[in-house]
Amino acid sequence: MRVHVLGSGGREHAIGWAFSQQGYEVHFYPGNAGTKRNGANHPYEGEKTIKSIPDEDLIIPGSEEYLVEGVANWKVNVFGPVREVAKLEGSKVFAKCFMKRYGIRTARFEVAETPEELKEKIKKFSPPYVIKADGLARGKGVLILDSEEEALEKGSRLIAGELVKGVKGPVVVDEYLIGEELSAMAVVNGRNFVILPFVRDYKRLMDNDRGPNTGGMGSWGPVSVPRETISKIEELFDRTLWGVEKEGYTYRGFLYLGLMLHNGEPYILEYNVRLGDPETEVIVTLNPEAFVNTVLEGYRGGRMEAIEPDRFAVDVVLASKGYPDAPEKGKEITLPEDGLIFFAGVAEKDGKLVTAGGRVLHCMGTGATKEEARKKAYELVEKVHFEGKTYRRDIAS
Repeated sequence: MRVHVLGSGGREHAIGWAFSQQGYEVHFYPGNAGTKRNGANHPYEGEKTIKSIPDEDLIIPGSEEYLVEGVANWKVNVFGPVREVAKLEGSKVFAKCFMKRYGIRTARFEVAETPEELKEKIKKFSPPYVIKADGLARGKGVLILDSEEEALEKGSRLIAGELVKGVKGPVVVDEYLIGEELSAMAVVNGRNFVILPFVRDYKRLMDNDRGPNTGGMGSWGPVSVPRETISKIEELFDRTLWGVEKEGYTYRGFLYLGLMLHNGEPYILEYNVRLGDPETEVIVTLNPEAFVNTVLEGYRGGRMEAIEPDRFAVDVVLASKGYPDAPEKGKEITLPEDGLIFFAGVAEKDGKLVTAGGRVLHCMGTGATKEEARKKAYELVEKVHFEGKTYRRDIAS
């Protein structure tokens, strides 16, 4: 069996790295300048590419757009849900209505399709106002605003397609929940699932959770979660998979619950139908062999075992100057010869590595304690050089 990973970021590099560590031949579509160190890169041409991959191989979509596009409808050997189920991530309106239909705990919400409807429905909420775009918005589709006037103005622009490029249509108005955010990811086959180690992720650009939201500036794990909370999270997974079954589908792949622990209860803020980034980088580094075995058992419908980490892992993201709004590109990168680094926005130009995106590299550290793993990750950060290198200094502190 060969493994084919769809995507070009750090998450895809980490997944492919884990499989290559276990001796699998790995192919990336399209991959990046780092993935070809662990396999072969190929152009991605949609349905044509997917149908050219032999049935006996395994296809793992890294990011959501492949699943929303329908890769699992084109081929049976895709580890991910079909297009109709991928709407759990592809459409916030569909996801919230699905949760309401099957009694799955989520924030109170309303759907507005026009600015006039938004004006009427926003009055049912108090500040801060949470407005979410319906479709995929690459992390830019959630607004949290203090004034009703600004919520109406920006929400109306979101509906009209004037706020986020390529995104227009209905919005969800969500009740603002106060609490602690937590990500829960599982490997799923039908109604069976196993939750992966919990990981803490840092979304804001700057130290002490200041600055704009990003795709994630780093992460660490495993995070300890009380058994009682885990039981409640398991109920949410189980109820979701029961709902998918009631809709007439079988879920196979990764399922990610974006949670808020509010008054001791986990509420689902959003679904993702793939692994998170930068959480994946930590999960695979904790135990690459166990990760690969769990994915293979989930794919084949075998007996999935929980991953028991025997170490801590820390991921510090190095980003380009100007990230997330206007990241600089084309800056030459100098890397150390040792240490584990996953590539994201990196390209090759005239035989040299250069920055090619917002998040550039993931510097990994592992150790018997969180402090040891953190120390190694930051030692690696210091050995990487490119103009405008931007990173947080408080990951796992």
